[in-house]
Amino acid sequence: MAINFPATAGQPTDGTFTYTAAGITYSWNGESWTAAGSGATATDLTVFSVTNDTASGGGSLAYNSNTGDFTFTPPDLSGYLTSIGTIANHNDVNISGVADNQLLKYNAANLAWENWTPNYLTAETDPVFTASAASGITLTKISYWDAAYGWGDHSAAGYLTALPSRTTAQITTAPLLSTGSTDVSITTPKTYALLKIQTSHAAWVTLYTDTASRTSDASRTETTDPLPGTGVIAEVITGGAVTQLISPGTIGYNSAGTGTTYLKVVNKSGSTANITVTLHYVALEG
Repeated sequence: MAINFPATAGQPTDGTFTYTAAGITYSWNGESWTAAGSGATATDLTVFSVTNDTASGGGSLAYNSNTGDFTFTPPDLSGYLTSIGTIANHNDVNISGVADNQLLKYNAANLAWENWTPNYLTAETDPVFTASAASGITLTKISYWDAAYGWGDHSAAGYLTALPSRTTAQITTAPLLSTGSTDVSITTPKTYALLKIQTSHAAWVTLYTDTASRTSDASRTETTDPLPGTGVIAEVITGGAVTQLISPGTIGYNSAGTGTTYLKVVNKSGSTANITVTLHYVALEG
């Protein structure tokens, strides 16, 4: 764009002679016109302006070089949290009559969080805790988690039962000839930890989970180990009145869930005898 500067003849050359065009002020130095010369301003700031537009998107700032106008578009914050306020003012939280120790619990039916007082468990849903009377420990309160109610504290009274103690079960056979055998049964818990087998005479004693397993095992010799899964719980061969430790202890049980253990007893004493077999165990299932 051509600028028609005024005549300079006889004008000062110290920059005080100026001319403004398109918002820019020029000064004469005696040889040429220069912008922002001594004593002059390069830009006329009055030509600039700012227009605020409607909020949109992430916001923007635009400049029109023809008019010198800036347009500011602020960001749209309508979808953002612009203040905290109180929790009750949120449209997905329902609070009424708030009390100490209450919790917020989500109610899917109402699609909202609601204040809620945890309930204590009833005796029907309380777990039963066990403690040994010989432990010397006294419990006064029990705390535990329940998925429906959360944590709860309860008196230990009424919730403690003694741990089962070691006991025995015994059977005595009819008279058996030497090397003779017989099938007998002993009343035991449905499941138990077998600790010892005791015999009154030298004998080969085998314990079974059921009568079918005992029948299938009848032809096995005492020098052949029983195979896993054939229903043999344990067996011992004694040389007299012996208490044989079962170590490690083994789990005895009735496969049908009744309180009976099935035995095969072989007399190895060398003469006719009534063989007494005693099982030492701890009950696991009544």
